[in-house]
Amino acid sequence: MKPYSYIAYDSAGARTKGLILADTEADASARLRSQGLFVEKLDATRQRANLSDRLRRTTRLNPDLQSVFTRQMAVLLSADMPLESALEAIRTSGDGTALSTVATRTRASLMQGSTLAESLDSAGAGFPPYVTAAIHAGESAGELAAVFEELARHLETLGNEKAEIVSALVYPAFVAVVSFLVCAILMINVAPEIVAMFEISGQPLPPLTRHVLAVSDWIRDHITGLAVAFGVLILLMIASNRHPTLRNLRDRFLLRVPLVGRLIRRAAAVQYLRTLALVLGSRQTVPVAVENAARVLDIVQFRKEADSVLSGLQEGASLSDALDRLSIIPPVARQLIGAGEMSARLAPMAERSAILVESDLTAERKRIAALLEPMLMMLVGAFVLLVVLAVLLPIFDLQAVVAG
Repeated sequence: MKPYSYIAYDSAGARTKGLILADTEADASARLRSQGLFVEKLDATRQRANLSDRLRRTTRLNPDLQSVFTRQMAVLLSADMPLESALEAIRTSGDGTALSTVATRTRASLMQGSTLAESLDSAGAGFPPYVTAAIHAGESAGELAAVFEELARHLETLGNEKAEIVSALVYPAFVAVVSFLVCAILMINVAPEIVAMFEISGQPLPPLTRHVLAVSDWIRDHITGLAVAFGVLILLMIASNRHPTLRNLRDRFLLRVPLVGRLIRRAAAVQYLRTLALVLGSRQTVPVAVENAARVLDIVQFRKEADSVLSGLQEGASLSDALDRLSIIPPVARQLIGAGEMSARLAPMAERSAILVESDLTAERKRIAALLEPMLMMLVGAFVLLVVLAVLLPIFDLQAVVAG
């Protein structure tokens, strides 16, 4: 099948455009008419097959849009709206965005006989495999509305957790950078100008003032090198998101930072446990749930440990025992999962363990914020105090000379 771009009008006269998959142009036109659309323009996208995959990647839903899509599907399906109508509603509300394109492609593939999970995958929705597996299970069981409701809550929770972690780390970093720039300006421009006014007196400068001026001179002499080093650091941070080797080095460094490392471990544990509970709740087997949960871990070290959990299951160990190989899972979470295995309530207990670890993560995040912000303020205040004293001490000495 080939993708066709079209411009058409619906029965109300509203103009719409999008993509549809069909064998021929006549087939594409017939499919559009069956959807109640009147075709104005229809063109085959003349691309090689590998460019079709590239097109899907360009319209891939980001995590925020994935959360929006699942929430809209949950609301529409719970209102007993047919699946095709729900996708059409999302398409019209998407207003030409990636959400609209994915809904169009999904609906076209669905009408050709594919399952919803297959259609979303081929449309370039970009959902992780465990989400696709949960949709497939819900489709088979006739519980799509419930599955999309659970997926929406799951993706919204993950998005909120990531946003809160970033905000907890970004704000102190922003304060530190701005404070450093302010102090640098004081040392490079303000302190030398003021102190120079008092050198004509011939009096020796106080030791603190001499040290501050020495640091100021060093910064001024090496300002180009410092700017280049800062630029290289920014480029490395950007490149670490694209290159696995750099990302691995960055992650290993961050994990060694006492407070930040603990925060990252707790966040990874919440993601793993929530995914585990979600897949188990969609009636998948434990090995399948463990395999899918491992895929949400971005850090290489954690993913290797998660793969060893699957190996432990294959060797005959219970899930709670196998999770001992994953260092980010706290003992209390393993105990809850063990209780779930014995009571045949594994999915609810996995969800409860995720909630427990998430509460620890929230408390940890608040502790870090409560510790870092006053610490940064104290450090910046102390630094500014040194610069101010370096300026005022010569004034006091000059006043003493004049008074004498």
